[in-house]
Amino acid sequence: MALRPAERFLPRTPVWIAYNLVLWAALLTAAPVWIPWMLAAGKRRSNFMDRLGFGLSRLSPRRASPGIWIHSVSVGETLAAAPLVRALKIAMPSLDITVTTVTVTGQETARKIIGDSADNVCYFPFDLSSICGRYLDRIRPDAVVILETEIWPNFLAECASRGIPVVILNGRMSERSFCGYRRLSFLFRRILSDVDAIGAQTPADARRYSDLRGTPENVLSTGNMKYDMTVPETEPGLAGIMSRSRESGVRWIVAGSTHEGEETRVLEGFALARLAEPSIKLLLAPRHPERFDRVERLCLDAGFPVSRKTSCLIEGFKDDVPVLLLDTVGELSGAYALADVAFVGGSLVPVGGHNLLEPACFGVPIMTGPHLHNFLEMASLFRKADAVSVVESPVDFGKVLTGLLGDAENARRMGSRGRELMRANQGATARNVKLVLEAISGREGFGR
Repeated sequence: MALRPAERFLPRTPVWIAYNLVLWAALLTAAPVWIPWMLAAGKRRSNFMDRLGFGLSRLSPRRASPGIWIHSVSVGETLAAAPLVRALKIAMPSLDITVTTVTVTGQETARKIIGDSADNVCYFPFDLSSICGRYLDRIRPDAVVILETEIWPNFLAECASRGIPVVILNGRMSERSFCGYRRLSFLFRRILSDVDAIGAQTPADARRYSDLRGTPENVLSTGNMKYDMTVPETEPGLAGIMSRSRESGVRWIVAGSTHEGEETRVLEGFALARLAEPSIKLLLAPRHPERFDRVERLCLDAGFPVSRKTSCLIEGFKDDVPVLLLDTVGELSGAYALADVAFVGGSLVPVGGHNLLEPACFGVPIMTGPHLHNFLEMASLFRKADAVSVVESPVDFGKVLTGLLGDAENARRMGSRGRELMRANQGATARNVKLVLEAISGREGFGR
């Protein structure tokens, strides 16, 4: 497939001026909120400074071989990027790969599961032209790959001005997002003209991208790379805690990627299930590290003694403690491997849900809430295959959890259906590798 030359989104057009005025106005208006938030934690300060370009000196110099920049926002996109990075290295062993993320959790996950395969792992720059330009001149990629829906006008403009092809992979665009973007179609049509090719997750996603872009040219439905995710190993310390408890008859419900307002409902449902199954324990993994202390307090306020995973490595995990708080990053998938039942968060509150495939790859029966608009296609497949139980309330949570724990054969079948569904939808990574290699080879003088 020939890559379409981008119509350059040149600086100082009226659209560019309007975007940057809004960007700077938003930064200045929100400064009283985001500056204290950033200064409150060391990891956030590091994130902020690196995104301003102060971490560029730590990057390994670009080799003479072809280079690619892969951007994944947070944990979910990083898990999808891992098989892509490895497949690209197999296809082109000399390829110089830089992986960027936006969030702290995404960065820690990338360093843990991609660090050995990538030449550089760092934070993505703020969408300011001067900073984006400095990043591009340091990394000097022959192609840029953006996972899912990260549309940054100044970054794309800087890529375009340097003749660097940009490919969106694993692209998804919900109907809700599409309607929002369409209201500003004059802006996003121009921005997306700087994207050379799009590999969308589903035909519906491809149609929305085509409509927003104004042309179906080089917009393909290549599948969802998250189905190709690599199963991570469970961290030894966590494995020891959970395995020893299982040997004494304990069964684990792992509630992963939970959000504000959700843990309270999970704890209420867990309390109801313990009335019927007193031996069960809850591993609670909040989505955002800055909430670890607050979630610990929520557990205590709900009447549950709680131990933090980091403390258990020193003090051990006591048999009479019903809740284990996973206060580390990058270990949730490994926790799912040892779960009897998994609850995937961001779904009992209107966040939009998280990746059902992380527990599915281990054959673990899955529970989730009703708010799944970020994963509608995947959630629909799981529901049709009877590979997930959707719960609406704490009472519902307790009843479904009790039912799964009380019927081991039904739980095993549900878990097996999820794992088979995942396997049946694999293959997107290989299709997307082809798009990336075409982008690299299509640039004149690549590897300079």
